[in-house]
Amino acid sequence: MGAGPEAVTTLTNLAGAGTDFYLHLGDASYGQIKPDSAWCDFVKSKVGATFPYELVAGGHDGGRLHDGLIDNFAACLPDHLSANGTYGKDYYFDYPAGAPLARVFMISPGETFADGIHDYSAGTPRATWLSDAIDSARGSNIPWVVVGLAWDCITAGEKHCEIGADLFNMLVAKRVDLILQGHEHGYERSKQLALGASCPAVPLNADGAACVADDGSHGSFTKGAGPIVVISGTSGVALRPMFPADPEAPDFVKLMGSNTANPDHGFMKYTVAAGQLTAQFVSNGGGFGDSFTIAGNPPVPPAPGPASPGPPATAPPGTSPPPVAGAPNTRSGYWMVGADGKVYPFGDARSLGDAPLLPGTEPVHLEPSPSNNGYWIPDSAGHVFAMGDARWLGNADSSKLAAGEKVTSLSATRSGQGYWIFTSKGRVLPFGDAAFYGDMSAVRLNGPVVGSIATASGKGYYMVASDGGIFSFGDARFYGSMGNTRLNAPVQSLVPDGDGVGYWLVASDGGIFAFDAPFRGSMGSNKLNKPITGMVRYGNGYLMVGEDGGIFNFSDRPFAGSLGANPPTRPIVSVAATG
Repeated sequence: MGAGPEAVTTLTNLAGAGTDFYLHLGDASYGQIKPDSAWCDFVKSKVGATFPYELVAGGHDGGRLHDGLIDNFAACLPDHLSANGTYGKDYYFDYPAGAPLARVFMISPGETFADGIHDYSAGTPRATWLSDAIDSARGSNIPWVVVGLAWDCITAGEKHCEIGADLFNMLVAKRVDLILQGHEHGYERSKQLALGASCPAVPLNADGAACVADDGSHGSFTKGAGPIVVISGTSGVALRPMFPADPEAPDFVKLMGSNTANPDHGFMKYTVAAGQLTAQFVSNGGGFGDSFTIAGNPPVPPAPGPASPGPPATAPPGTSPPPVAGAPNTRSGYWMVGADGKVYPFGDARSLGDAPLLPGTEPVHLEPSPSNNGYWIPDSAGHVFAMGDARWLGNADSSKLAAGEKVTSLSATRSGQGYWIFTSKGRVLPFGDAAFYGDMSAVRLNGPVVGSIATASGKGYYMVASDGGIFSFGDARFYGSMGNTRLNAPVQSLVPDGDGVGYWLVASDGGIFAFDAPFRGSMGSNKLNKPITGMVRYGNGYLMVGEDGGIFNFSDRPFAGSLGANPPTRPIVSVAATG
């Protein structure tokens, strides 16, 4: 870090990044500001006096280099996250405290303090403490385990394995999710590592190909398959070179240093949900970038309690036509998702987290799990965010998509053990127990595919294009389309009738086109504040949503609320209903 111009820029960017806390992985002031308390004041002047700026010692903080003492830094930048252990040296915290998503360790293996060397070799008290605390996190169903430390083990830079091979192999064997390190003045992101019959230990000073669980070439990893190592020593002081010919360089997907293209300073930002972790390098402006995703099944959530309170369940004037007469349904709830990934629940729909989007993407759909205790949110680039009990089964492979092709929707199988991803060119990508029944990727379309839905049996699916064209596959029956008709506004969604026969289409002006399904009403002749962006089956009819979050209910289910009177900052892009 230090206190030079790049450190100033890093801290300024950190202050505006919307993070909950920061992990400083060793080497604080480098002696550039003295006394040690002055460096703390420098940090607090940029990020705020109460921001959780969590420290762990590095080689420059132990006193031997006369660059400052970790005890002094820990006193003036104290713990804010209820550390267990010795803050600044060997500790962990659970975050958030009430319902943890992650257990974060900050340790100082190999470093020397007044009490001696902090040894994490196999069988030592510190190694046992760490092992037990990792197991405790798993036993408590904490989704993510992250280990932060200053010194490295495998690296393509100037350093060597100063933390000890025993510790590194234990972390790999425990399959912690992330190993975060500093020390090297550059950036390195590893492949996903795992031990096994062909890799009893990660080799040092050699290519660890036998220990690679995933090469990371597509930027997405499966949770639980092994850790990813991120070495990010880029927050302030001058960069050093990386060595692509180093024997350990093949262990890494990404290298950046003083001798590579776009040398840059900055920090890593991690966004965590129960089933998904995304990482992004926040640049100081040098042009370097990196991002990746780890996703998989979170621990089974507890049984649902009462629905979280949402916006008022009183219909703002003019936002919801009277419901069609009929017997009320016992389930009445729906979700909206905005272009920023924020999820808005209403009625008995549960909030299970927002989509942690990567830069340059936006969500395109929200698909509930069969239990309604989870949902999937795909983004335009094909990343899938799984929340609650929704299983993550993979992202769209960008190498299979054509230029300009975007993901537009996702439909789940009846079991919830699979899903189909659909693209604007009519391509279908099946995952899990989802079967492939055909697609339109080889056909020139008059309009992009904008939505999809599986049949009730799960043995087929529909796609709808913006020109009203309908494409049916498997046991999906074709009942008609608007493909050869001039429309006043593009079609947004297709919704099957609840009896399994027929479907409705909705256009962005609120117009409804019914095919072997009862017409329940439309907004086609009404002036809308914002265009309709989606529709979902609801009770014996359907429910539309506008970009401003206005809800238009044509069904026997009660209205459960809307955002129409208080539109969100970013437009609503999708709606989904419970039941």
